[in-house]
Amino acid sequence: MILAPTCTDSLIVAVQVADLDGAVRWRVEGGGNEYPTTFVVGREPPLLVETHALEEPLRPGDAYVATVEYAGSLPEVDVEFRPSSLRSDRVIDAGGDSVTMQRFADDADLGCVGDWLWIFGSVAVVFVVGVIASFFGGLWIVVRVVRKAKRERESNAAPTRPDLSGR
Repeated sequence: MILAPTCTDSLIVAVQVADLDGAVRWRVEGGGNEYPTTFVVGREPPLLVETHALEEPLRPGDAYVATVEYAGSLPEVDVEFRPSSLRSDRVIDAGGDSVTMQRFADDADLGCVGDWLWIFGSVAVVFVVGVIASFFGGLWIVVRVVRKAKRERESNAAPTRPDLSGR
């Protein structure tokens, strides 16, 4: 089985298993599947079409590459594996490490959330900088108005004296 997580802006457009030399053993492709999906090698999944049928079972000791192709923000993922080393309670992740299903799901979710955090973080920084700039800009305007009003008051309060300087 191949577990392929997705983000909200990505679709699974193809999944395949190939030999290390690149010969395709099984492939499905199509319009895209937007949900995290488990693909059973050799079976045609919903929303995708089997374009290369599995002709013979994978040999347990041989090495293969599972590939998931996405449309959207996620890059294509290739994972090398040997059927004999697979376990039902673990997943081989994109880095080639054997991890628990929960950790795999958490890492996949974090990868998707991480993209959104950058976007929302950038918006928040721009908003905060705008608020700070507005505050100091407003403060500068208030100080100028107060100084001008103070000078005007002082000039209005001073009695007018004749200019005796002789100029």
